[in-house]
Amino acid sequence: MEESPLYTQKIFETDEEGGDEWEVSRSRVHLGALIGSGAFGRVYVAQLDMPGGETVTVAAKMLTEDASQEEMRDFLREITMLKHVGYHKHVIRLVACCTRRAPLIALLEHAPRGDLLSLLRAARGRRKETQGSNVTRRIDSDVDRPSEADSELTNLSDSDLTLSEGKLCSDSERDRSRDHYVAEPALHMDSNTMRDYALQVALGMRHLEERGITHRDLAARNILVDGVGLLKVADFGLSRSGVYVHTRSCPVPLRWLAPEAILHSQYCSKSDVWAFAVLLWEIATLGGFPYSDLSNHQVPPFLAGGGRLPKPARASTRLYQLMIECWSEDPQDRPTFAQIVDKLTVQKQLYIDLDCVFPPSEEEVALRDQNFMHNGLIHRL
Repeated sequence: MEESPLYTQKIFETDEEGGDEWEVSRSRVHLGALIGSGAFGRVYVAQLDMPGGETVTVAAKMLTEDASQEEMRDFLREITMLKHVGYHKHVIRLVACCTRRAPLIALLEHAPRGDLLSLLRAARGRRKETQGSNVTRRIDSDVDRPSEADSELTNLSDSDLTLSEGKLCSDSERDRSRDHYVAEPALHMDSNTMRDYALQVALGMRHLEERGITHRDLAARNILVDGVGLLKVADFGLSRSGVYVHTRSCPVPLRWLAPEAILHSQYCSKSDVWAFAVLLWEIATLGGFPYSDLSNHQVPPFLAGGGRLPKPARASTRLYQLMIECWSEDPQDRPTFAQIVDKLTVQKQLYIDLDCVFPPSEEEVALRDQNFMHNGLIHRL
């Protein structure tokens, strides 16, 4: 007995496209290569057939079929948040979704150049190669830091965050891969590009601020770069509207959190401003790891005592002053993203000096001094 080749099983999905304008049939989604994976899902390059007949490339973020009900609720909340975000050129946008049945899929704008953190570290690696093996590495880079993969997100229960004891009760961490892309060959990285990166992220965050959205996980790893080099704020898995109080234990980006988020699990746009300054520090250090000389349980007491990240060698005094303002203990003393955009737009000075952290070789210094003397100039170090 054989099955007739004239008949095939067909799941009719016509009801999937009814109601919500974002909902599309799964038959229109064609998955390609895996480009990222996490604890509860995967990200694929995919092709989406549009109603007009054209096909667009998207990033398909998909929950695993065995995801729990809580994970499905969180994923649906992220999709709802992306719908609310609307369109802005510096925020990753939702293209469509498939949520009628498992596995749930969010179809996002594709950013083929990867995430900003990978881009920065690739640029750092190229600078080290071009400047030779005699370059002295500075402390504010990622030398001798804890494991980054294990330290970006940390599980902290409410009982862990009592600073009166001078320590945290637990350093338990979730070994979790991040849903971000592996960067393609990095963009040309110069001082003007890095200065512009800060402004692009601030513009995206100003849009979220205007929409009343708190991101809660702003970091270089969650900034994506599209095909023409534009930065996009991404990863809204922890995002909420308005002031949000976290009431359950889950992994948190400890080293990017403001004190009120660590101590009282309170998040608002001003806590995103704190994280933005840490992101500025990441840009200025070409992907350095925050508080690399501190363990997770040492970070909260350090911040509570007034400690802050040191001034990166390549950052201007004015840029570091902006970071310090964003790291004000009182959230009300921190600038808004609208004010940050104004500061970054008006300021014309060179914010970043790439040659400070990786100084020129002795031969380059000698040649430069000869050029100065030849032109009758005095070089002041």
